[in-house]
Amino acid sequence: MVDGFYAGVVIDRSSSALDRVFHYEVPDEFKDRVKLGMRVLVPFGQSMVQGYIISLDEATDIPEHKLKAIKKLMDPYPLISEKFIPLIMWVKKEYHCPLIEAIHCFVPPGIRVNIKEKKQKVAYLSPEYAEKAETAGKLSANMKAILQALEQEDGLPVKELLINTGASQSSINSLVSKGLITVETEETYRNPWQYEIDATQPPVYNDEQNKAISLICSMMSKGGGTVLLHGVTGSGKTEVYMKTSAEALAMDKQVIVLVPEISLTPQTVGRFKSRFGDRVAVLHSRLSIGERYDEWRRIYNNKVDIVVGARSAIFAPLNRLGLVIIDESHEDSYKSEKRPRYHAREIAQMRCRLENAVLVLGSATPSLEDYHKARQGEYHLVEMKHRVDKQILPEVKIIDMRQELAKGNRNIFSLSLYSALKKTLESQEQAILLMNRRGYAQFVSCRSCGEAIKCDKCDITLTYHKRGNKLVCHYCGLEREYPKVCPNCKSSYIKHFGLGTQRVEEELLKLFPSVRLLRMDLDTTSRKGAHHDIIEAFGSGRYDILIGTQMVAKGLDFPNVTLVGVIAADTALSLPDYRSSEKTFQLITQVAGRAGRGSKPGLVLVQTYQPDHYSIRLASKHDYKEFYNREIEVRRQFIYPPYSHIIRVLISAADEKGLINYANDMLEWTRGYINRDPVLRKGLVDIGAYPAPIERINNKYRWHIIIKIDTSEETISGYHRLAETLTERFRSEDFSTALDFNPLSLL
Repeated sequence: MVDGFYAGVVIDRSSSALDRVFHYEVPDEFKDRVKLGMRVLVPFGQSMVQGYIISLDEATDIPEHKLKAIKKLMDPYPLISEKFIPLIMWVKKEYHCPLIEAIHCFVPPGIRVNIKEKKQKVAYLSPEYAEKAETAGKLSANMKAILQALEQEDGLPVKELLINTGASQSSINSLVSKGLITVETEETYRNPWQYEIDATQPPVYNDEQNKAISLICSMMSKGGGTVLLHGVTGSGKTEVYMKTSAEALAMDKQVIVLVPEISLTPQTVGRFKSRFGDRVAVLHSRLSIGERYDEWRRIYNNKVDIVVGARSAIFAPLNRLGLVIIDESHEDSYKSEKRPRYHAREIAQMRCRLENAVLVLGSATPSLEDYHKARQGEYHLVEMKHRVDKQILPEVKIIDMRQELAKGNRNIFSLSLYSALKKTLESQEQAILLMNRRGYAQFVSCRSCGEAIKCDKCDITLTYHKRGNKLVCHYCGLEREYPKVCPNCKSSYIKHFGLGTQRVEEELLKLFPSVRLLRMDLDTTSRKGAHHDIIEAFGSGRYDILIGTQMVAKGLDFPNVTLVGVIAADTALSLPDYRSSEKTFQLITQVAGRAGRGSKPGLVLVQTYQPDHYSIRLASKHDYKEFYNREIEVRRQFIYPPYSHIIRVLISAADEKGLINYANDMLEWTRGYINRDPVLRKGLVDIGAYPAPIERINNKYRWHIIIKIDTSEETISGYHRLAETLTERFRSEDFSTALDFNPLSLL
């Protein structure tokens, strides 16, 4: 044991061999400044590397001759708050990732590429301005304009002054030399929100809203808990979010608001900005690195009190967190598919527990697991069953596309949807059409041999995109020219089949040549600001119909939309997923909720080849509770979540035969480990190794081991220990292994 002052440092290298804490001596020159969470430069091997301090100790077991000293403090302040260190350790344990990957979730974006703080020159009237003005002599018109602007608002950026006055830099220089103004170089923040927003006032809340607000505020004052806010579409959940946020601020607490899609960020940020102004920051991946870094710094420096963003905003460095709101909490996009495979809801629950904050899960279609927990009393359940201002939920009609075929209608639009679109356009109202697949056609196939053209690297068909006349793999990004002949049999009888958003757009223009169309999918929203521009253009009435994938199904609020059409409602039902019925119900219910949100009633037409499926039938009735009762029995019968916990070990490799042998070896080892442990053996429901539904992606074959266990804390804890041992035991450069507790997809 060596006494002194030592720092436990995590090296900034993502390697399993380095996944531990290394101790370094803290030199005397740093002892007064060193803090937990600081980034440091330390000697490691023959080089100098960066790392993060996660412990400060007065003694260490490392022999003195092996100890090295910290070389440099990289920043004057900790990048990670001390209170986040327990959460970082939990992330590592819960998601079985290297410690440095857990740390990276909390450090500011851009810090690892040495993003620079932005500077600007700012002009001020000098302290001796009044005295100097009397002896300054003759001033040019531009110089007078600069002084007049500064008299109205002292401290203006020089660049802004020159643009607004039309003056040149020489005018600034002359005023400085005369002692009338001073110019200082100051730090500034890059502003990701460049839009004008009119201030709004809170509405008069109805009884259901007041009940929700009262409960959430009471829980905030008492210090924590989870609320499931189950409110039908249009019930005013966003106003509940804003009112409870205002109450949090009044208690000197801060707020995080998560939305599932970047497409929803502009509307949500706009609403919060209209109520709270510059106290709102925004965080999501479409911001530039510089913008994300500056927003992080504004949050870190207590310049803001509300953070709105996508999944990763849950790591925002707020110091006085009192409320976390997860809107559309049922959405899969809150789960990260990259290591660490965290779910934002789980991070939020742990963070709220550690910081005595309240978590609000808001949705018109809660996940079965969340609703089950609310029914069991684990969450506080608040239900908002009515739309605000006595608006009625839209009428939903199911269109049996089998009957359309029998009538000879082979168009992608049923006769009912065509008539409704025609009436909507004539009434100068708006419509939204959902086609949950982008591109022009689902696949290209040969009518001679029946061969569908697949990606060279993945085990899936290529999607036809008419723009560019190309085939695209939506998994690895491969692009190919549209073939003139079948690659398999050389026949020229080759054609595209299925539907995509591009095809819907083309067919609409054939039926309504003068219609003003907008499309919202991954292809049209790839550029920065595209989501905001599309939402603003459609919301302002410049377009008649918005076509989109599931992006258009959630959260959007357009008062003039009276018609919603679902082109193919049963797409998700064909997926090999135990949640396919739930996803179908949620998608139809959510997109239906976009209709009739203004003063005019809404109509929703759902086209399907499975009109009697309970998920579609109950979605048409807005009957969540009956759907829950039906679906929960299916889950109970087959022991799926919430009656079990699923663990997935996904293995991939270029060598298919070697992969199969490796997966079977892993399965046999895992079975043996379980059989030797009474807790694991008792908690096991099922285990097996199978080829993944998509057997190959980007030239890597894929198998997975699926382990189904009971939900007791003892069992889950035991299987976490098993997972740690398994990842240590099966570590190979030839085989990639991804461990996922509670996966949302088994594709």
